[in-house]
Amino acid sequence: MHAFNGLSAGFRPHPAPSLPDATSLLADEHTGLQHAVVNRHPRYGAQLFLDDDLQISESDTAYGVAMASPLLALRRLERVAILGGGDGGVLNELIRTLEPLDALPSELTMIEIDPRVMELSREHLPVLCGDAFDSPHAHVVTGDAFAWIAKARDLDAVIYDLTMDPVREGQTRADFITRIIGHIARALRPGGMLSMQCCGHGREDAADRATRREVLPLIRAAVDEHFNERCEQDVLVPSYRDLWTFLSARKA
Repeated sequence: MHAFNGLSAGFRPHPAPSLPDATSLLADEHTGLQHAVVNRHPRYGAQLFLDDDLQISESDTAYGVAMASPLLALRRLERVAILGGGDGGVLNELIRTLEPLDALPSELTMIEIDPRVMELSREHLPVLCGDAFDSPHAHVVTGDAFAWIAKARDLDAVIYDLTMDPVREGQTRADFITRIIGHIARALRPGGMLSMQCCGHGREDAADRATRREVLPLIRAAVDEHFNERCEQDVLVPSYRDLWTFLSARKA
């Protein structure tokens, strides 16, 4: 959920609907990494846009549920990393789900490069993030999630809440996906869990359907090289006005 060194690395390749009118704006600023806009939609509540790309809305709690719920299958859940997720929705959902079960990880780390996105989300999207950023159970790291996961080891679970687009000039999408899935696999212990967002169905957008036809096979191939028990679920995310595919799998 960020732009890194001027290259787009948004939450997901999802084109925004029309940008908000001035009367609905809650924030409009350049963070130093990207252009952040928050508006209030009459149906979807507060919405976060980064570089004109819709990231998440307060209506979209289903997104966090879809990302967090696969981790409930793990018996050992001590060290968990969330890559990206600067709106705090996935972090909040994970804490909200695991705390009543007395199953919170001893190390729950979220890595997000843009601190201003977290501040804007705390201020304007509390329905999503709650007080997760201030939770004593969470360790929020401001930094490059890609560099962080390349060095991590022996994790029980990784939630990938970042882009499917290359983050370096000259890198193909296939190479990017293969590399990031490989880094995640090396960071996980045997039997550890990957949970990630993939792409939309593009029910009303031919370009989105074309992207899906390219991206989903690449993700499946990269995941199947390192993981087993691959499971996909399609979830309606209200403000996307589309079904979104989420994937989980266990490290072989």
